[in-house]
Amino acid sequence: MIEDIQNAIITELQKITSVMTVGVWQGDVDELMSMPQRLPALFVIYQGAEFEEKRVIGSNRADHRMDFLIVLVCRSLKSRSDGASVAYEVIEAVRSALIGYQISGYGWLWPVKEDLVMSEGGLLVYGLTYRMNTMT
Repeated sequence: MIEDIQNAIITELQKITSVMTVGVWQGDVDELMSMPQRLPALFVIYQGAEFEEKRVIGSNRADHRMDFLIVLVCRSLKSRSDGASVAYEVIEAVRSALIGYQISGYGWLWPVKEDLVMSEGGLLVYGLTYRMNTMT
């Protein structure tokens, strides 16, 4: 289930033409920065779930909300303002792609928050959190 949802998110993000790299987040910013890659890039990671209380005795239904983090990495060699402009365009493209995006059999995505994670020497990293209320 988790991998299916993550793969569906990656497939949807790959449709954003201004993004050069889309993949699974490995969780280490320093390692990511040292690897050669084409930017801007989007990386997806499952952050976890919150479960509802049991409502029906005898039922093993565990309704929950799943959070997925999309990490945007963007760099401009020209200027910080150019890098910010590119980042903002990608953030808006991600919103267009994922707000209300229905993943068949599981649920739909909704934005929770967008955070600046890091800004250093023309490099910008944003964390975009999307939540899914499961239908299982």
